[in-house]
Amino acid sequence: MDLAERPTAEDRRAAPREPLYRKKELHLLIGVIVAALTVSFASQRATDGARAVLDNRLLHAGAGADAGVVDVESEQLAAVRAIAFTPGVAADLAALDGHDLNRLVAPIQANSTVPMVDMVVPDGRVLLAVRAKGAPLPVSSHAGLPALKWAFEHAHGSRGGRLSQIITFKRGGATLVTISPVMSGGKPVGAVLAMTPLANVLGRLSQEVWADLTVYNADGAPIVTTGDFTPKPLSAADAKTLIAGGAVETRYVYADHREKLGRLIVDHTAQAVLGVSLEDDSNVAGRIVALYVVIGLICTVLILATFWARVVNARRVE
Repeated sequence: MDLAERPTAEDRRAAPREPLYRKKELHLLIGVIVAALTVSFASQRATDGARAVLDNRLLHAGAGADAGVVDVESEQLAAVRAIAFTPGVAADLAALDGHDLNRLVAPIQANSTVPMVDMVVPDGRVLLAVRAKGAPLPVSSHAGLPALKWAFEHAHGSRGGRLSQIITFKRGGATLVTISPVMSGGKPVGAVLAMTPLANVLGRLSQEVWADLTVYNADGAPIVTTGDFTPKPLSAADAKTLIAGGAVETRYVYADHREKLGRLIVDHTAQAVLGVSLEDDSNVAGRIVALYVVIGLICTVLILATFWARVVNARRVE
């Protein structure tokens, strides 16, 4: 170019500015924003998906645990029926013959899955206590037990007075108890109590459903748990709402342990709150997906940059 043809300072000042939409900085900023939104969206979707799977698993575990409690209750009911209707049991109870009563009751208890059986006379004294290995020690009397009193008051005919209930004893703690009056001549001469520590029930069911189980009383206090942590108590209002049939609640019971709460059915009645919990690792799934997306975006940028460099080099050669 000749010296006369070079642009003057006025020409350079008058040259139009590059449009904003063609600036490389803007394109880079938009690309970074889109990439960040993509990573965030993918991470959140992965987290939500993993948490939905966890919640579904907790609901199924809770249903399985509730059904398992009903099965244990049925086993105890079968045991008390077998004992109550065994010939000679009523006569031995009426005669306070503990030795002969043991001969009739002990084989039935041994052939069942019930670890504790008590034979009680009407005043609440324990005439015979049969225990499996490792079961809590027996007590001398169940006098004053409201469930036993109810059983005797409703002992009308061969079917009246039976019930199952979660009872917290001073010795043995929370226990699933099934009671049946023993009748003779149309009157109760005693009662049979089949009992399983609630900790044993939850321990067995926890292995079946692969989740930590906790039972809360009507005041919201945890009475039994299979977890290796101390569960956070419920408020009394929430516990009563759940027992009354409120919707299943979700919370974090300890650290990142996610828990589903619903009522526990015993003897066709909601008697406590059942909590089912598992460690929530959904955020880990979200972080892993975010890492994969970042790696994918970086690889995509490198591939596109390689093609762009090849095109530029080809044009320069031409």
